[in-house]
Amino acid sequence: MAAPDIEFEPASLTSALATLGIALAALGLALLPALIALRLVELPFGWVGVGVGSLGAALGGVKLIAMAWAVGGRLFARHPAGQAVATAD
Repeated sequence: MAAPDIEFEPASLTSALATLGIALAALGLALLPALIALRLVELPFGWVGVGVGSLGAALGGVKLIAMAWAVGGRLFARHPAGQAVATAD
């Protein structure tokens, strides 16, 4: 059985920047508990929960913005992606 011809959509600048933003936010969210546990950052106990919760909420907001940005980049692309068509063989 031969592999189907697949056309990949090239990454646009907007989707690359959105991916980079999400990666940086996720890295910050992953490193923050380790920094606090190693006591490299001195914070009062109450502020830790608020800070981690706020960072998680910011990550969710950034993700939504990145998804909207990527969709907007596709709308204004020179060659928009074609529609998928399913064929019965």
